[in-house]
Amino acid sequence: MIIHEFGEANPRKLLFFPCTAEPWTSFEDSVKLLAKEYHVMLVMPDGHEPQEKKDFTSVEQTVDETVAWLRARGIRSLDALYGLSMGGGMAMHLIACGKFPVKRVLVDAGTAPYTYPRWICKIICVRDFLMMKALVASRRLLEAGFPPERFTPEGYDAKEVYDEIQQYLKTYSNRTIWNIFWSANNYSVPEKAPETETEMLFWVGEDEWGSRFRDLKWAKRYFPRMKVRTIPKMAHAEYCMIHPRAFAEDALAYFLRGDAKTDGKG
Repeated sequence: MIIHEFGEANPRKLLFFPCTAEPWTSFEDSVKLLAKEYHVMLVMPDGHEPQEKKDFTSVEQTVDETVAWLRARGIRSLDALYGLSMGGGMAMHLIACGKFPVKRVLVDAGTAPYTYPRWICKIICVRDFLMMKALVASRRLLEAGFPPERFTPEGYDAKEVYDEIQQYLKTYSNRTIWNIFWSANNYSVPEKAPETETEMLFWVGEDEWGSRFRDLKWAKRYFPRMKVRTIPKMAHAEYCMIHPRAFAEDALAYFLRGDAKTDGKG
C-alpha cells in the first residue's frame, strides 16, 4: 500500500479511497483541487502500485493498514472521507466498524456487501473476473465499456490515456483481480451499524443508477441517516476522474459546509 499526500500544510485532514482499475494519476487533478483546503491522503491499496509487486488482499486489510498509518502519524480523526466504488465500500466498512472518527463521509457509488447465498456470490465473482480479463486483453471491449469520447479528460490525448490504462491493468495479477471483486462485494460489517455523529452522503450518477441501485438500497438501510444525491448525466466514476473542477466544487461544498444538495431518492 502506498499513500500519496497533497496539501500537507493544511490542518484539515481528508482521506481518499479511489476506485480500482485506475492508476493514482487518474485522480490527481481532482485531488489537487481538494488539496487547496485539505491535507489529502490518497490510498493506493496493495496490488494497485506496479512497483510494489504485491497482491491485493481485502477491503478489511486495506482499511486496517490505513488506520494504522494514520495513527502512526499522530492523526486521531478525519475532517473528511471520500470513497469511490470499491473505495466507497472501504469508507462504509471503516464507519460501520467504528475504526476511526470522521466528521463527514462522501460515498461515491460505493460497493455494498452482497446478501446472496455464498455460492451465488462465487458465480458473480467468476463472471466479474472473466469480464475484467477480457477488458485487459481487448482494447475494443475496453473502449466499448468506457467510450473514449466520454472518459478522456479535457486536454488529454485519448490514445495515450487508453494505452496507459491498458498497460496499467496488465500489471494486476489474477489473485489481485479475484480478491478485488470478491472483497469489494463481500466485505464484513457488523449486523447493525454503530451509533455515530458522522454525516454521510451517497452520490450516484444518473447514468449508473440501475447498476448501483442495490448498493444504494443497502447503504440507506444500513445507515438510515445517510443522504442521497444524484449527479446528472454522469456514469460510474466519471464525475471524479473527468470533471475535476465541478467534482471538487461539489465535494468541498459538502465537506466544508455540509451542503449535500440531496434529492431524496433511494
